[in-house]
Amino acid sequence: MPHKMEIDTSDTQKTSSITKLLRTRGTPLLTLLPTARDLYTGTNELFFPRRNEWLLEWLVQRLKEDEKEAGRAARAALECWTFLGELLEAVEPSVVAGTLRRHGFVPLVGKTVEEIKAGGTEGTAGLLQQITQVLGVLKQIAGKESYVAAAMKGSPEACAAILGGYLEVAGKLLAGEQEVDNSWTEAATELWRGSVWGVSNVKKTSTTWAENCLRPASALLTTPNIDEQLKTVLESMIAENIFSYDILYPVVAGAKPGPPKVATTDLIPLLASLRSEDTEMSGTESASSNPHLPVLFRIAIDSQSKRSKTDPEVIGALFTALLSVIPGLSLDAASPSAEGAEVIADLLAVLIATNTALPSTTLSQIITRFASLSTEVPRWPLVRAVLAIDFDSFLHPLVPELTDALFTALSKSTVDKQVTEVLELVVEGFVKARDITGFIERWSTALTKDGGVWRSDELARIFASKVETALTAPQIVKIAKQLTEEKQWVVLDALMRGIRREDTENQLVKAGVLEEMVEVARKEQGEWMAWRMLVRIGDLAPELLEKAVKDAVKTLGEKKMKMETVFASEVLMRVVEETEDDEAVKGVHMLLELADKAFKSGQSWNGKVTEASKENFGLVIAVAVTGAHLPVLEKIEAGHRNKFVDNLFQSALMTKESVEGIVDSRQICKTLVGRPEVYEFPAVKEAILSALIANLAPFAIPTEEMAAKVTKPPKVKGDAGAKYDFIVSCLLQYPLEALKRASREKILDACLLLDIAGYSSARPLMFKLWRMSATSAFMATDCQAIQAWFEHSGVAPSFRRLLSHAFVNRDQDKTKEYLSSLLELTASTVKSKKLTAGELEMSWAVITEFWPHKTENDAKSLEKIRGKFLERLAKLLEAGKLEPEHLKYWRDVWALERDDRESAVKLVSRVTGNIIKSWQDGTSDSDRVVEAVGLVCAVSESIEDMMNTTAFTLVAAESISESQQSDLLHHYKNLLIRLPISVHRELTLQLVNAALSPEGTSHTWSLVHLLITSTTKPDSPEELALSVDVFSHIHSLLLLALPSATTSASFLAITDSINTLLRSHPWSIIQHNLDTTISSLTLTASSSGPMIAEDPDTLFTAITSILSSILALHRHRIRGRYHLVISLLQVLMTNLFTPRLSRKKTEKAIHPPWIPYSAPLSITSARALARVLQTFCDPPVSTVRSHRSELTDSERSKERKMVGNVVGPVLETFVKRVLEERMEGEVRKELTQGIEKVLEVLGREGVRRVTARMGGEGRAVVRGLWTEFGKGRGERV
Repeated sequence: MPHKMEIDTSDTQKTSSITKLLRTRGTPLLTLLPTARDLYTGTNELFFPRRNEWLLEWLVQRLKEDEKEAGRAARAALECWTFLGELLEAVEPSVVAGTLRRHGFVPLVGKTVEEIKAGGTEGTAGLLQQITQVLGVLKQIAGKESYVAAAMKGSPEACAAILGGYLEVAGKLLAGEQEVDNSWTEAATELWRGSVWGVSNVKKTSTTWAENCLRPASALLTTPNIDEQLKTVLESMIAENIFSYDILYPVVAGAKPGPPKVATTDLIPLLASLRSEDTEMSGTESASSNPHLPVLFRIAIDSQSKRSKTDPEVIGALFTALLSVIPGLSLDAASPSAEGAEVIADLLAVLIATNTALPSTTLSQIITRFASLSTEVPRWPLVRAVLAIDFDSFLHPLVPELTDALFTALSKSTVDKQVTEVLELVVEGFVKARDITGFIERWSTALTKDGGVWRSDELARIFASKVETALTAPQIVKIAKQLTEEKQWVVLDALMRGIRREDTENQLVKAGVLEEMVEVARKEQGEWMAWRMLVRIGDLAPELLEKAVKDAVKTLGEKKMKMETVFASEVLMRVVEETEDDEAVKGVHMLLELADKAFKSGQSWNGKVTEASKENFGLVIAVAVTGAHLPVLEKIEAGHRNKFVDNLFQSALMTKESVEGIVDSRQICKTLVGRPEVYEFPAVKEAILSALIANLAPFAIPTEEMAAKVTKPPKVKGDAGAKYDFIVSCLLQYPLEALKRASREKILDACLLLDIAGYSSARPLMFKLWRMSATSAFMATDCQAIQAWFEHSGVAPSFRRLLSHAFVNRDQDKTKEYLSSLLELTASTVKSKKLTAGELEMSWAVITEFWPHKTENDAKSLEKIRGKFLERLAKLLEAGKLEPEHLKYWRDVWALERDDRESAVKLVSRVTGNIIKSWQDGTSDSDRVVEAVGLVCAVSESIEDMMNTTAFTLVAAESISESQQSDLLHHYKNLLIRLPISVHRELTLQLVNAALSPEGTSHTWSLVHLLITSTTKPDSPEELALSVDVFSHIHSLLLLALPSATTSASFLAITDSINTLLRSHPWSIIQHNLDTTISSLTLTASSSGPMIAEDPDTLFTAITSILSSILALHRHRIRGRYHLVISLLQVLMTNLFTPRLSRKKTEKAIHPPWIPYSAPLSITSARALARVLQTFCDPPVSTVRSHRSELTDSERSKERKMVGNVVGPVLETFVKRVLEERMEGEVRKELTQGIEKVLEVLGREGVRRVTARMGGEGRAVVRGLWTEFGKGRGERV
C-alpha cells in the first residue's frame, strides 16, 4: 500500500486543505486512507467538528463510486472495510441511516461480491470476514434503531445477486480445501431475507432467488466437504423458494372450488437456470452425472413430508419437473438415452432412501422405456430401483409380460453384484406376495431352458434365507417331494439349505421324503448335484446315508477327481463321523490315501469345488477334514491318521508364502493348530505334535545325545530358517496345557540347539514353554549347555524362567547339584580377565536371580562372585567402554547390596562425565544415555544428589527419542520409591518451582507428575503434617500459575497436576486451597484468563475435569460454598456461546482470550459441562458420603434440595445467553442434557421463582424448555 507521505501533504494543517486533498478523485483511495485515518484518530490535531460523519460519507461514496483498478483494489482491501466498521460504530445511528440512504450500501456490497467472484480465492476469506463484521455492526445498530434497518434494505434482485455471488465464492473456497465460516452465510442470508420481508408476491421472489442462487446453491450441496450448518441453510432456502406450497399448488383463475391440485407450471420455469447449465455442459461427464438433481429431489420430498403425508401424485410431479432440467429427457421419449436412464436411477435411489413411491403409471413408463430388458445389456440399476420401490411393477399378475421379460433378461445375464441385488429383490417380492411356489415354478422352468444365474450359488443362498419365513413345514415337505420327483436338484438344494427348524426336519423324516431323496440321488451317480444333495441330507439324518456308502466308494475308485468325487468324499466322512459303519471307514482310508498322493505335488486351490483336480485333491480333502470333520481323524486307524497329518505338514513346508484368497497347505496347518476343538481329540492332537517335533530335525534328538551336539550343533542351512519359522509359529499356537512334560522337554532341547546354532527366533517359544516346569530338559541339567547358550546374547529372559522353576524344586538332589554347578561355573567365568558379552549376561542373570534365594551355604560364594563381577564391570566402564548393557548390569548388581557407595559415586561421575562430553561432541548414543540415567538414579540418596540427578535426567530427556522417554521415567520412578519422605517432599517442591519458571519444559512437568503420583500417605503424624504443608504450598503455586499460563502444554500440565492432587491425595487438600481452586478456575475461564490461542476444547474440558473431581471427592467440604461453584458454572456456560463478532469499545468482553471467534467450543465441551451439571444437580450416592457409615437416600435428597435453592442463576445465565448470543445446534442439544437436570432439581416452584426475575422473552425460553423436557407440558411456568 502506498505510504501517505508519497502524496503532497505539505498543506494539511487546515480543515479545508485536508478535505480538499481527500476529495481528489484522481488519487486512489488506498493512497488517501492513511491521511483519513490520521484525521479520524486526531493525529494531525485539526479542529474538525463532526469529522467522523464526514469521513463515513466520504469512505462509503468512494468505495461505491471508484471504478477501474484503483476502485477494485480499495474494495478488496481489508483496511478499508476495517476503517468503515470503526466509523459506523463511532457515529450516531441517524447519520448511518442517512449515509446508507444517500449512497446505497447494498449496491456497494453487491459490487464487492461480484469482484470477489471474478477473482481468485487468495485473500478472499479475510475479506469476507471483514465485510461480515461490518454487516454485524450494522445489524447491531439496526436492532436498536429501526430507521437504520430500513436504510439497509435493498431490492430483492440486488440482494439475490449478492447471495448468489457469495455462494459461488463459497464453492470456490471449498473446492480449494478452504473453510467457509457460517457467519458469512448468515450475513448474506439476512440481507436476502430482509429484502423480501413483507413482499407478498411469492412467485416473483422465488423467480428472483432461482435465477441468482439456485445454480450455485445446488452445486454447493454436492460438495463433499460442505459444513452441516451451511448445508441446512441451503436446503431450507431451496425448500422455501423452489418447492413451496404456493409454487406446487398455484392458484388457477376460474378453477372450480375443491382441494388444490399439484401442478408444475410454476416449478419448471424456476428450474430453468439448471437447464441452462446442463446445456452448456452437454456432452461432458457432468452432463450425464447431474449430481444436484438427486439432492434437489430429496429436499423436495423432505419439504412435502413435513407438511403432510407424501402423495405419489405430488412426488410424480416433482419427478417430472426435475427431469425437464435435462435437455431431451422425457418419459415419453422415442429413443431414451443411457444418460437419461442413469439420471432416473439416481432419482429413484432417493425414493428408496426416503421410503416414498411414484405413481404406478410413472413406474410402468420408466420400465417400458428405460429398462432395456430385451437388449443384451439391461439397465440393472434402474430395474433394482423400481423393484425396491414397488415390486408389483414387475411381478403383479396383471403385468405377466413384464415378469416374463425380467426372467428372460436374468436368464441371459451372468452373475455379478447388480444381478445378485436384482435376484434378491425378486425373491423378496414373491415372498411378500405369498407366492413363493410361483417363483419355484418359474425357477424350475428357467433351469430347463438355460442355467446361468438360475444355477448360481448366490441365488441359492438368497432363496435359502427365505424358506422357513415364507413356507410352513407341510408346504416344505410337499415342495421337497415334488422337486425330488422332478429331479430339480438345484432348487431342491437351495430348499434344503434353508431348513433350520427341528420341526421341519422331523416332518421330512416322518414323511419319508429324505429317504426318497437318497434313493433318487443314488440312481443319479453321475450327477454331482445329486451327490451334493446327499451331503445336505447328511446334515439332517446321517444314518440314511449308509445305503450310499458303496456308491461313494465306487465313485472314489474311479479316481476321476470330479465334483461328484468331492461330494462323495463328504458323504463318507459324514457317515464315519456319525455312525460305526466299517465300510465307510475303509472308504475314508482310501480317500486319505488318494489325498496323500496329491500332497506331494504341493499345489494350491482357490476354494471352489468346480476347480477340484487330481493335483489339488489333497488340499480339498484337508480343508473338509480340518474344517468340518475332525472326528473322522480321531476314529480312523492311527497309521492313516499319522500319515495324513505328516504329509499335510510336509506339503506346508514345501509351500512358499501364502497368497490371499488361495488355499494352501500352510494356511490349512495354521488354521488346524489354531482351532480349540482340535485339542479335544487326543489322537489328533498327538499326531499334530509328533509331526511338528519330527520337522524340527536334525535338532530334535534324544536327550542322551545333547551333550555332544551342544558343543558342535547342526547348522541351519539355506532356506531352513523359513522352515523353522513355520514350525515355531505353529508350536507357539499350541496350548501349553495340551503339551505333556516329555514333549515340552523335547521341544526345549531342540530350541536350545537351534539357538546355539544361531537361530534366535526360537526364543519366544522357549520363553513360553518355561512357564511350566521342565526340569528334565537338557538345559536344566547341564551347565555347559547354558554356557554355550549364552554365547548368543539376549537369552536371559528364558534363562530366568528356567531358574525360577529350579528354585521351586531346590530340595531335589538333581536340582541342588545343578544350581551348585551353575554357581561354580559363574565363579570361574568372572575370574577371567576378559569376559565376552554372553558371559557378562550370564553372570548378571545368575547373580540377580540367585541373590533373593541365597542360602547360608552359597552366600559367601555368591558375594565373591558379585564383587568380582562388579570389579570386572568397573574396569570396563573406567576404560570408557560405556555399552548400555554394561551400565545396566552394574546398576542391577550393585543395587542388590548398595555397598561401597563412595566408589560407586566415583564410577558414576566418570560415566556422567563421558556422557556430557559426548553431548558436547554430538556423538551421544540414546541407549547409553538412558542407562546412564538409570545408573545415576541408583546411587542418589540426599536432596543434593536428587537435584543433580534431576538436572541430569532433564538434559538427558532432551537428547533421546520419544519412544525412550518411558524407559527414562521408569529409572526415575525406581529412585523415587526408595526416597525418604523428607527428601521426596523437598524434591517435589523444588521441581514444581522449576516447572513453573520460564525455563520449565514438558519433561520437567513429566517428572512433576511422576513425583505427585508416586506420593503415598505417611503413617506417622509428623511426616503427615510435613507432607500436607508441602503439598498445600505446591497446590497454591499451581493455582497462582494457572490463570497466567502462556502455552496450552503448560496449562494442561498445571491442570493435570491439580487434578492428580485432588483425586489421588485428598488427604493433602486444605479447605483454603479447595476454595481457591474454584476461584482460580473461574478466573481462568473468564475474560481475565490466559492468552492461549490453541485447542480451546481441550482447555475447557481440563477445567471441567477439575470441577468434577471436587464434586466427586470433596463435595462435603464445599456445601457452604456453593456460591463459588455457581459462579464457575455461569462462566463456563457463557463460554459455550459463540463470542460476538464485534463489540462496542465500552462493552466488556465476557469470553476468555483462549476462545477465539473463529473456533468456538464444540460438542466435546458441551458434553463435559453437561456431565458436571448432572453431577452437581443429581449427585451419586458416593459423592455425598459423610463420615458416618449409615448412608441413606435421605442424604442425597437433602443434597438435591440444597442445590435446588442455589442453582437458579445457572438457568438465568443460560436464558440470558440464548437471547443475546448464538450457539451451534449440536452444542445446544448436548448442553440441554445438563439443563434438564437443573430444571429437575429446581422443580416447578423453583422455576417460577427464577422466571419471576425475567422478562417476557426469558420466560418464553424457559417455557419452551419446560415443555420440551416433558414437565408440565402446556402449562405456564
